[in-house]
Amino acid sequence: MTTRKKTSALLAEFKTRLKTIYGERLKGVFLYGSHARDQGGPESDVDILIVLDDWEHYAGEIDRTGAVASELSLAYGVSISQVFVRERDWLHEDTPFLVNAREDAIAG
Repeated sequence: MTTRKKTSALLAEFKTRLKTIYGERLKGVFLYGSHARDQGGPESDVDILIVLDDWEHYAGEIDRTGAVASELSLAYGVSISQVFVRERDWLHEDTPFLVNAREDAIAG
C-alpha cells in the first residue's frame, strides 16, 4: 500500500472510530502537515486535527481518544499526532497554526 493510500485508510478508520466516541460532537477530522503536503517520510508522524463542538478539558479529549490513536498507530506502523480544535476556533480564528492547518487540510 502506498503512503498516500495508507494515510487515507488510517484517516478514514480514525474518523469512523471518533464518530463512535463523539457522535454529533465531532465536526471534522483533517489530515494536515507533511503527509497532507505529500512530504511525509517513513519517520514522519501523521498529523490529525479533530474539530469538536466544544470541550471542558483538553486533556480529557486526549484520554478519551488515546487508546484508539495508539491502536491505529500500531496497526499502521506510524505515529499519530492528534490536535483538538473547537469548531468556533476552526471557523473563525486566524492563528498562524490554524491558518497553516487550513491550507494543508485534507478532510477525512
